[in-house]
Amino acid sequence: MTCARDDFPTFYRRFLPRLAAFLMWQGAPGDRAADLAQEAMIKAYNKWQDIRSPEAWTRRVASRELVRHFSRVEEEPVEQVPDTVASLVPRPDELAEWECKHELLTLLKLLPPRQRQVLAWSVTGYTPSQIAEELGLTPETVRGNLSKARRSVASYIRARGEEDT
Repeated sequence: MTCARDDFPTFYRRFLPRLAAFLMWQGAPGDRAADLAQEAMIKAYNKWQDIRSPEAWTRRVASRELVRHFSRVEEEPVEQVPDTVASLVPRPDELAEWECKHELLTLLKLLPPRQRQVLAWSVTGYTPSQIAEELGLTPETVRGNLSKARRSVASYIRARGEEDT
């Protein structure tokens, strides 16, 4: 079953913030996540008639673009950080507040990229077999990365608990 062109605006409004959050779970800064989510939505619009599973398709496209972004980023020192606001949020400080409130983002940043990626797919409701299919991996590889990610997060949480006592 393909998607009707009329359904795209509803999908866009409902799913764009979730897609940006999905990319942030994988380590993208808020403004870059917003840009990548927007780029994935443009591609989805152009292929809308052929897409069978829009959420999975846009996650896959955005996730691949994030990997490409990380592989080609060269840091350039700047004297002043530009004050940019993602168009996905009504207030400029909303992304920073959201990041602060979600310790999960801090934990995810400690993980290697592949573990972050499969955990982000898992948190959004995908099974290891579905993740493997979407990312072109074996289910065993996905399960192994999920297991390592969960152990790392659990270890970090235990360590934090011991610090607090």
